[in-house]
Amino acid sequence: MRLGGIFATLALLLASIGSATAASAITSAQPGMRPAAGSDEAELWFAMDEAEIELRKSPQLVRDPALNDYVRGVACKVSGDYCKDLRIYIIEMPWFNASMAPNGILIVWTGALLRMQNEAQLALVLGHEFGHYRERHSLQQWRKIKNTSAFLSTFGVITAGAGVGVVGSLADIAGGLGMMKFGRDKEREADQIGFAKLVEQGYDPTAGTVLWDAMLREENARDYGKPIPVFASHPKTEERRDDLRAAAAAIANPGKELGTARYRTAMHPFLKQWLEGELTRRMYSTSIEVIGELRQNSEPGDRGLYTFFLGEAHRRRNKGDDRKQADALYAEAITQPGAPAEAWRENGMALRAAGNKSAAVDALKHYLAAAPAADDRAFVLSYVSDMEATP
Repeated sequence: MRLGGIFATLALLLASIGSATAASAITSAQPGMRPAAGSDEAELWFAMDEAEIELRKSPQLVRDPALNDYVRGVACKVSGDYCKDLRIYIIEMPWFNASMAPNGILIVWTGALLRMQNEAQLALVLGHEFGHYRERHSLQQWRKIKNTSAFLSTFGVITAGAGVGVVGSLADIAGGLGMMKFGRDKEREADQIGFAKLVEQGYDPTAGTVLWDAMLREENARDYGKPIPVFASHPKTEERRDDLRAAAAAIANPGKELGTARYRTAMHPFLKQWLEGELTRRMYSTSIEVIGELRQNSEPGDRGLYTFFLGEAHRRRNKGDDRKQADALYAEAITQPGAPAEAWRENGMALRAAGNKSAAVDALKHYLAAAPAADDRAFVLSYVSDMEATP
């Protein structure tokens, strides 16, 4: 069944449930707890279970075993006895987002994994999402809206959005949009739970301040849409950063663990793919901020990779002196470890445009040698032949 059909059916089911099933008090979830048969929560779980079946088929699902095991391991650290109730799904989407469905689906987008720089930051984010699950915020929100006009409008949006694909629809439901747009008080509560889990596991409590500092800089770099839409229902980014800073300062004997090496080892095989995905957003001003920060804090072996993609972000934005900056970054990238083959191609094209044919030929030949099966091989060879024919 398509997701649109699932959620349309759910709308009819829940519209028919009497208020008596919603009257029971909502307490914190316990490990292994399942909703009572016939309850409104059971119906909500049913919809999520059906959506999860579709999610498992999605081409956007990252199935790499090592990466999934690593992220699940961190989720289990912060969730403790609840670990067996959670299923982790990593989704190939270039925005910062993570979300938690009431039946234990925990979704992390690759844009978030790209932006985070250590395991402590990942633990904070996953702890936040676990907080939503443990305190059953989805059920609280569901009961709040299901007897109002917002109920039908919510399902109208969900059903209309079914055509955007399984990930888009499920992310809307499980991740802070539509009916699961928790109020700021719930987000603050989840922040507090995530921070407590961070401290409990011995991580450096300042990790959250660093993460939200970076998110604030990205938000301020946006040409439009502030705050970042996925955080629109959350407390302001600056407030979250300041709250985390104050909470960290109050810890008497803070842990020092960041898990930077473990995190970078787990993420390293995917960096190039995720950086390419970052540029597909076509939000180049924020990409320049994000990639620039990652470059500044990168391992020496990845410096060339980040330098190249920073050049790409400038080239594609193409405002003011962006082209000049891009050409300088390409030239810098090829002198650094980790530069992709494409860095020599772009450097060669920049040298060609500047009239330096000899250096351009050398750079383009380096590219062809490094990427013998490149899709644009014939195109690049034609440039090399033309420049060699007219020195």
